[in-house]
Amino acid sequence: MKHPAQEPDLIASNAVVASILGVIAAIAIGCVIAQGIAGWRTAALRGDPSAAAERMQGIPPEVVPPEVNAIETLPFSVDAQGLASHQLAEAQLSGYGWVDRGRRILHVPIEVAFDVYLAKLASGSAAGPTPRRGGIP
Repeated sequence: MKHPAQEPDLIASNAVVASILGVIAAIAIGCVIAQGIAGWRTAALRGDPSAAAERMQGIPPEVVPPEVNAIETLPFSVDAQGLASHQLAEAQLSGYGWVDRGRRILHVPIEVAFDVYLAKLASGSAAGPTPRRGGIP
């Protein structure tokens, strides 16, 4: 079976240049239109007494309600999320302390708990008392 000859891999450079210029012109026209709409809307809001910016002009900061100042204006948080709870959990897993002093339930570091459990398992007494919720018996 004979295949037809391959077409040349040439594209007219005039068509490519015209397409690129058309895209650039469309983007520029869109930016001009968007700027015009934003300017028109800003001018329309300038005299609107219900617009937030118009209501706030000339008002001293102490008169502004706290809920207005409580708005978070940063696009993202600089602090790590959950860092305090992570540190608390890390301290709980790596330290000794009482869970319930009256019932004599304490918590130990996770490595120690693993060692105690594996020692009980190796000695065959792992079938002894079942651990209570919140601590090792």
